[in-house]
Amino acid sequence: MAVETQTEPLILVSDLTRKYGEGEAAVHALRGISLSIAAGEMVALMGPSGSGKSTLMNILGLFDRPSSGLYRLNGQDMTRLSARQQASYRGRRIAFVFQGIHLLPRLSALANVELPMSYARMGAGHRHDAAMHALELLGVAHLKDRYPSQMSGGQAQRVAIARAIAPGPDLLLADEPTGALDRKSGELVLQAFQQLHEETGVTIVIVTHDPVVGQHAARIVSLEDGQIIDDRPVTDRLRPQGGQS
Repeated sequence: MAVETQTEPLILVSDLTRKYGEGEAAVHALRGISLSIAAGEMVALMGPSGSGKSTLMNILGLFDRPSSGLYRLNGQDMTRLSARQQASYRGRRIAFVFQGIHLLPRLSALANVELPMSYARMGAGHRHDAAMHALELLGVAHLKDRYPSQMSGGQAQRVAIARAIAPGPDLLLADEPTGALDRKSGELVLQAFQQLHEETGVTIVIVTHDPVVGQHAARIVSLEDGQIIDDRPVTDRLRPQGGQS
């Protein structure tokens, strides 16, 4: 009889804590977080300000270290890596989308998407093909020669997402990605995340305080006072309506 093999989830966090300061002034940002996220999931980390969601995202993105506990990413213990090793891993395998879009104003959309791959010394032909493919996935290939000042907020954010996913990361972390956008532009960005998730299978973790944003994910993990208080699949998942612009 064949023996089934267990595949470790992409993200495995066990009894994770993060404390800032000492003594009575200490702030316990995370209090024993345990969480697993399988490759290919789209998860929303939700909670009010001070809930610990941003601290958890910073640890998942290797910008911060836990005070105690385990964090394994793609089967590797991240807590055992040096700061230089973490930075190298982060640059190769983790992508980020922030509330602030941060496109370089003097570069076209295509050049903005190609830029991180040029830092990674990827060949020019490969860079161009990967950038165009990412722009096409996000529905903004027609903007390849436009500059950020010539785009709407939603268009610019989709270009920023294309820049994040073009190198082929294992994990995409998005921190309040619609927070600076109007409702229509935000809907288009959420539509882009869903399409990206369904077409590429990239693992997406969105940090948000907005329940509407959370309902576009396939799973919601809710935090409060540094602890997970709820972890559930989204059974009434929202699907943004309308075409891309």
